[in-house]
This record gives sequence, structure tokens and C-alpha cells, in this order.
Amino acid sequence: MDDWYARAVFFVSDGERSLHFYTEKLGFKVDWKFEYEGRADVFQVKLHGFALILNQGYAETEARVGQGRVFIGLDDGEQTESLRRHIEERAIETTVEHWGKPTRVIRDLDGNELFFWPSLTEADGDWRDRSPE
Repeated sequence: MDDWYARAVFFVSDGERSLHFYTEKLGFKVDWKFEYEGRADVFQVKLHGFALILNQGYAETEARVGQGRVFIGLDDGEQTESLRRHIEERAIETTVEHWGKPTRVIRDLDGNELFFWPSLTEADGDWRDRSPE
């Protein structure tokens, strides 16, 4: 059976501002983008194989803005270390929440959440809060 084209969708209050945040701050690359009146309206970004669609919120979707959460499981220590380096190099603000085990959380400008769950062998004391100084 073929794989499905499945993507999470985060609703955002300002598509253009979110496009810049995801690409310039978080390091995602744009896969495709639909503009409305010259501004980013719906677009897909991708980082390390993870793809996410961001959608400008309007009256009918306003209540969904900032309510998204996606879970990204890291399979091994190499993936966990790659994420650590990426966060440090880009000075990305994160928190750690306990969601079965310590889970690294990145929140976007609207409060949508990216939950990164380390492999079982990587859930140790080094998986702590790291905020830019």
C-alpha cells in the first residue's frame, strides 16, 4: 500500500510573520507557499524530514490559532544530539515538560507546540531547559 500524504496543520495569526519565524529562527525550508494579496496564507515548511503546514487564521478558524501540538519522536542518540546542536546553534528558546519522560518543547509565536521526545536511552539529566542567554 502507498504511503499517505499526511501533514499536521498549525493555524497562525499572521502567516507572513510565522513564515519568517519558521524559516529564519527555526531553520525550516519552504516546500510550497500560497499567497493571498501578496502575503503568505498557507504554506508548508520542512526540517529534517518533518513537514508542517501553516495556515493563516480567519474568522472561521480563529479559535484554532495557537492550539496546535505535534509530537516528534527521536529514534536514537544521533537524532537527539542533532536536535540539541540545532537548538544551540540557532539560540532557539525551549522548555522541558514531562510527558511520560522529559520532552523538549518549542512554541511558535502563537503558542503552537512542537514536542520532541528523545529515545529511551537519551531521557537523562542532560535533557534540561535550554534557553538562549
